[in-house]
Amino acid sequence: MAPITKVNDKVKVVLTGFQPFAHHLTNPSWLSVQPLHNTFLDLPEVPVAKQDPKHHKATQAYLVCQELPVEYQKVPNLVPELHVTHSRTITKDGQVIEVGVNESKQAEEKEKDEYLKTYYIHVGVGRDGHTAIETQAHRTGYGGLDNAKWTPPNKDEPPVVKEEWSADPDLLTTTVDTAALAEYLKTEKGWICQQSLDAGHYLCEYTFYLSMAERQRRIAAGEEGEGERTCLFVHLPSVGNPYTLEELQRFVKDMIVGVVSQY
Repeated sequence: MAPITKVNDKVKVVLTGFQPFAHHLTNPSWLSVQPLHNTFLDLPEVPVAKQDPKHHKATQAYLVCQELPVEYQKVPNLVPELHVTHSRTITKDGQVIEVGVNESKQAEEKEKDEYLKTYYIHVGVGRDGHTAIETQAHRTGYGGLDNAKWTPPNKDEPPVVKEEWSADPDLLTTTVDTAALAEYLKTEKGWICQQSLDAGHYLCEYTFYLSMAERQRRIAAGEEGEGERTCLFVHLPSVGNPYTLEELQRFVKDMIVGVVSQY
């Protein structure tokens, strides 16, 4: 029996945070997203005057979360796997289903929802004093010891070199208007937030690059269109500088709403 696609009013948001590292004995990036795993977030109705006729009309976001290791040699496998796990796949009879890495057989046996769009929002800990919406990420230029006590040997090459990724561009930019998103979070939600053009050249930026590169590869291969998925990276300050953990969790929700409602 062919799987049945149910077109619904939901989008999927894949959130990642990082394990503790260096002097961060706990990592606010993971502590801020972990409670959101497997939950639904109601989305406000966008005023007619601000509606983009091409934008989805989702009323809820389904949130799934995953903790990432602070290890250069692991994230190049884990990030693309996230994109596979939460991708839409076309079946032989032309139907669209949500297929996970270990769920293909299950998907053939039961109904699966088709989400209107998938968002990949990666969260890390950055500078104190403010939150930051990252705009771009580089292919090369990385350094610093990771949790495995390993550092990329050559800043002129990606931390992990794969021949099939040799055509990836040197710089990738998110499709989100990061200046507008930061302004929304600052003026309408009251957060100390700014647009950033420097994601730090460490695991945070590398993860952001890998995610955007995976999106670009799928588009180039004709597997999906430009609007199928959106990738973003957000830096949070450490707890207490200036926000409590509860406040950071509220910021993450406000940020998700801002992204999903407009991009």
